[in-house]
Amino acid sequence: MPGTGTLAIRLRGSADGAVRIVGAYPPPPPPPAPADVEALLARPPRVTRYGRHRQRTPRAVLAWSAASVLLAAVGTGVLALGPAADPVHRVAAAPVELPAEPPAPVAAAPVAAVRQLPASPPTAVRIPALGVTSAVMELGLRRDGSMQVPPGAYPVGWYDRSPTPGRLGPAVLAGHVDWEGEPGAFAGLTELLPGDTVEVDRADGSTAVFAVDRVEEHPKDAFPSEAVYGDLDHAGLRLITCGGAFDEDTGDYADNVVVFAHLTG
Repeated sequence: MPGTGTLAIRLRGSADGAVRIVGAYPPPPPPPAPADVEALLARPPRVTRYGRHRQRTPRAVLAWSAASVLLAAVGTGVLALGPAADPVHRVAAAPVELPAEPPAPVAAAPVAAVRQLPASPPTAVRIPALGVTSAVMELGLRRDGSMQVPPGAYPVGWYDRSPTPGRLGPAVLAGHVDWEGEPGAFAGLTELLPGDTVEVDRADGSTAVFAVDRVEEHPKDAFPSEAVYGDLDHAGLRLITCGGAFDEDTGDYADNVVVFAHLTG
């Protein structure tokens, strides 16, 4: 470091155990005596195994280099340059700071198991709040890529490319609101309230019980496909039917009603 001054190195957390060097740092080695110079010059150069010549370094220079490395390794500190002083070396004893014990590891919170049932196709559905009971058939896709619909007011259809009710993901059941003047299986879906239950009997003899979360109505040209068919982190259920105004010309309803529910048992 050019110039002269005071270099103070303080150990982390210690304000009084400082190492100070007064004068230039590192101090220049004392000039060798004339006899030492003549002896140094008289020595033949040392040849390394790589063929390069290297002069022997005087011991005084080696001593100061070692002292520089030792002082540079004394922890992380604060450098404070002060006015020049006489070249006297003062070393103050500093207490050794032991590292603090590492904190005890925190146990990871247990991951809650996801409630779900083994795969098994649905056979029947019941909605106690509406007094509805219906058998369930399988529905696939039409040639145009849209989902098939049940052939009449009953039964309800299960979209067979969705999870079976009770499995992880959204199980999809579709039914008509009416059919040829007759109320369909899902005629009263808009009357369901959060907390109402939907019971789905399965081929393995078990029953998946769902609780209603919400009921939504959307125009058919703005159907929420991602919310209905998208991935879930739990076992869900979607009930779909028609709603809104009826178009006499097309013979269809303008909206879709969707019930969102989750598995409870």
